[in-house]
Amino acid sequence: MESDISTDPASIKFEMVRVIKDFSQYFLYQKKTGNTFLNLSEESKSLINNWEIKTQSHNFFFEGPENADIFIIDSGTGFFKGDSGVLLKKILKAMNLSYDSIFICNSDDLKSVQEKIKIVFPEIIITLGTKAGQSLLKIEKPLEHFRGKFYDYNGIKVMPTFHPSLLLKNPEYKRQVWEDMKLVMENAGSKHDS
Repeated sequence: MESDISTDPASIKFEMVRVIKDFSQYFLYQKKTGNTFLNLSEESKSLINNWEIKTQSHNFFFEGPENADIFIIDSGTGFFKGDSGVLLKKILKAMNLSYDSIFICNSDDLKSVQEKIKIVFPEIIITLGTKAGQSLLKIEKPLEHFRGKFYDYNGIKVMPTFHPSLLLKNPEYKRQVWEDMKLVMENAGSKHDS
């Protein structure tokens, strides 16, 4: 049985940053709404009030081989743990691809994403979710209006599509994602009978 627990230092660091961001957002929300029910020391309150999440310009989080033919850029930051990860692995398996053969990164540090794409020059990029598609392709309209067709990014085909977490909430989008992935397979040379 596969474990979602990683001992990779980069993954651990990524999870810690994510947890700190989540707590920071929670405390910020509590502060903005006037909820001061938390019994915190003055030192803790000072740390929370002065906490600033810096952009991760020096931290670029990814999984998978850096020389992969297919890149996935994730709008989220969880690297497909839990049910989203299970669903992504099922989609990849249906495409005759393994999770371990795909390079996956988040879209938080666009400059690092762009640098990695320039160095590796993958065959195809799949953006999952609105944020990833909009940021890489510089498109401002909703994902529903630009998913399902290829875009050119410096000579590389990019397929924007819905995020697995959305499919879990709205299974009616699964057919559209599968149609998108069939286009990816056709253009990547993958074989699949549908």
